[in-house]
Amino acid sequence: MRLGLIAAFAIAHLAAPGLSEAQSQAGRRYAPIGLFIGAIEEGARIFTPARLLPREHPEALGHDFPTVQQLHATEYPLLLWLGERVGLRLGPTLQRYPAEPDSLWPYQGLEAPPDTAALRDAPVRRRPRREAPIPGLRASVYDGAELVAFIVDTRGLSLEERGMTRPTSMGLDVTRREFLERVETASSALDRGFSVVLWDGKE
Repeated sequence: MRLGLIAAFAIAHLAAPGLSEAQSQAGRRYAPIGLFIGAIEEGARIFTPARLLPREHPEALGHDFPTVQQLHATEYPLLLWLGERVGLRLGPTLQRYPAEPDSLWPYQGLEAPPDTAALRDAPVRRRPRREAPIPGLRASVYDGAELVAFIVDTRGLSLEERGMTRPTSMGLDVTRREFLERVETASSALDRGFSVVLWDGKE
């Protein structure tokens, strides 16, 4: 099982097209919002919200996975809703960290993620965790083929299972381009509008 996961992870890494960061960001309507949950005992930041703003945005500080300073507009209820789908109660933590959510959307040129009413009728697919394109991926939301939101939880996964040799602060060792390319392989070309994939461990 572990060898199969590592092999698939390596093949996906080698097969990823050589797009530049600017090319991978071009034409995107969203700055995907998500959570990386890691094992504190290996040095990871145990709970890290990330918003994938363009690297040139002042708030991104040139990082692939900029840490969220404050949740805006529909991000807070969306992450609560998505967490509940995979058994995570995120309310108390998200309410106080890193700051109180607000109702503003300050990112001109980028769309705010959908509210929970917009997701009420979205198709939901359940897939085994072993098939996740990124180790630890628990849930992902798409608009067509574009990633909108995600939750990654690497607790309980060995470094070997993640295809890594040493810990990192986010529990994975991938670039933004690799992350987006792999996670977006789980969207269906047949989907129009919003859809959800849950990696819930069922075979």
